[in-house]
Amino acid sequence: MNKIFRFLVGVVFLLSALLKAIDTAAFADLMGQYGFAWLGFGAPMLIFLEYAIGVLLIFDIYPRIISIIAACFLCAVSLIYLYGVVAIGITDCGCFGPLTWLNTKPWLTFTRNAILLTFLIPSMLQPQQGSQLTTAAVLFMAIIGIVIMFMCGFSLRGAKCLKTEQNTFEPIPLSESKLSDFVSCNPDSIYFVFAFSYTCPFCQNSIGNVNQYQQMGYVDKVIGLAVEDSVARSRFKQIFDVNFEIKELPALQMYRLATTLPTSFLIRHDTVVNYYTGMVISPALLIP
Repeated sequence: MNKIFRFLVGVVFLLSALLKAIDTAAFADLMGQYGFAWLGFGAPMLIFLEYAIGVLLIFDIYPRIISIIAACFLCAVSLIYLYGVVAIGITDCGCFGPLTWLNTKPWLTFTRNAILLTFLIPSMLQPQQGSQLTTAAVLFMAIIGIVIMFMCGFSLRGAKCLKTEQNTFEPIPLSESKLSDFVSCNPDSIYFVFAFSYTCPFCQNSIGNVNQYQQMGYVDKVIGLAVEDSVARSRFKQIFDVNFEIKELPALQMYRLATTLPTSFLIRHDTVVNYYTGMVISPALLIP
């Protein structure tokens, strides 16, 4: 039974690490909201530690030692979150990255952590059992570890966020574009669609220029498509004043639409006539 408990805790740790790695920048931003901006630089290391604990528990390797480490980790993050709830007003734990429905309310988060700690207590008290590192375990850890490190590096900075040149693009009808799943347009109007993340610095630096598109009459309407993230949204709205509509998409849907953020689309008369990646420039320079 103890082995099953360790396995369940390991799955939770591994799932949490993988989901945080999808948008490391959002997790780093959440850590910075605790009042220490430098904490954000430790986000990838914390994700990797969580991943390592999860894999070792799943493979039942040095179970007593790893259970103690996992219990200390749970106690530490619970105390930090308690400080965030009481002193700062943070209510979203951000434990599972972009899957906001898994990032429960404070009392549910503390209850879940208490249950996980309870699962680990028998393993911490019993003599050392389980297995040592095997070739299969090392190979699995290496493969998943490389994937997580790549995801962290890509999502923390945005591998192509600095790309600002105009793309060569063949206009296509909106109905044949992936945008048609998220945007509904009047065929007589011109739209500027801004796909972005609340935490991407290049997206944030674009907000002033994006506001100008409708304000200065270059397009009839601006539509923002943001990666769903309730924690980052709250902080974003405190800092930025936007004059355009924002629709939120789950991270996986967004990355199927645009692998680089920010990405902007120009729609004229029900046709996607161009798209641009990187920081948004002034509409006077972009619109012919």
